[in-house]
Amino acid sequence: MADGRFQKGWCRNRAQGGKSTAPHRHRAGWGGLLLSLFLGWVAPAWAEPNPTTAQPWLAEWVQQGTFEQSWLDTLLTPLTPDPQVIRLMESQAEAKPYYLYRKNFINDRRIRRGREQMRTHRALLQRIRKTYPVPSEFLVALWGVESDFGNNAGGFSVLRSLYTLAAAYPRRARFFQDELRHFLILCQEEGWDPRTPEGSFAGALGQMQMMPSTLRKYATDFNGNGKRDIFDDPADVLASIASFLTGHGWNPQGILSIQLNKKTNPDLEPLFSPALNEMQPWHFWLDKGLTLSARDKNPEPNEPAALIRLEEQQGFRYHVVFGNFKIITQWNRSSRFAMAVRELADQLRQEP
Repeated sequence: MADGRFQKGWCRNRAQGGKSTAPHRHRAGWGGLLLSLFLGWVAPAWAEPNPTTAQPWLAEWVQQGTFEQSWLDTLLTPLTPDPQVIRLMESQAEAKPYYLYRKNFINDRRIRRGREQMRTHRALLQRIRKTYPVPSEFLVALWGVESDFGNNAGGFSVLRSLYTLAAAYPRRARFFQDELRHFLILCQEEGWDPRTPEGSFAGALGQMQMMPSTLRKYATDFNGNGKRDIFDDPADVLASIASFLTGHGWNPQGILSIQLNKKTNPDLEPLFSPALNEMQPWHFWLDKGLTLSARDKNPEPNEPAALIRLEEQQGFRYHVVFGNFKIITQWNRSSRFAMAVRELADQLRQEP
């Protein structure tokens, strides 16, 4: 492993590891079927003495020269499938209506802790902003939503979780096979023992809960000590979040989202467009009759925008969302997640 601090703060109770960082939402209803079949149909493959013989994709890694066969077999043979990982993949928090989902992150305790982190790391955040032009409150909000500022970064073996999903979760198997490959390469790059890291049930690591492929691309050694310490060092954690947002094109002058007033926009239901990949220029929405309030910043006519809706107890709430909102959904593809980050950031900006 990289150093003795690696395990510090990471042996959490497994029951705390139920928050998803997987990039896609998952349809409900598969859990019972998958779990009922799980142990039966995966047992023959997992019972093989050599995983590289049982799993063709592992054999392909060996043929490509990515890993040595003996190393993979030694590492993976002792593992057993984790049914809890499959079950949690089928019952993720992002499936909740927004008014319930929000309560996980927008509450007095998390707002208070977030403001404390803003004060504690004020100088660090200022240094990061000189390199990555992202408002500090968004870095701290993402940190808070993902791991409660490092207090709940998951208690699952990343190796076992990723191997379970790669070998026994056919709906997303190819994705998790690639993430397992990136994880093993990351361990070699950073000098980690692959059996040691713990994270989410979906295999996300660190206080910012990035998937291995994302970590390899965006994690940064901001304090310059030669290690990307995503487990214990707030400098590397916060700078890695900023690196991700900047790398995806964060616009420092851009608008994230605007909540629409239903009194001045009474017929929004036919217009909402949950597919953010199909954003239209702002003038398209003006032509559809959308009206902003006097206090809202007017977007540029050609700025891409989409109209989404989120569930509230009294009905849907509609928002026009823009490029920076879409960038947050590149982190986690749930619009609920992105709006929770935005709302927490709003609270952190308002220092009492």
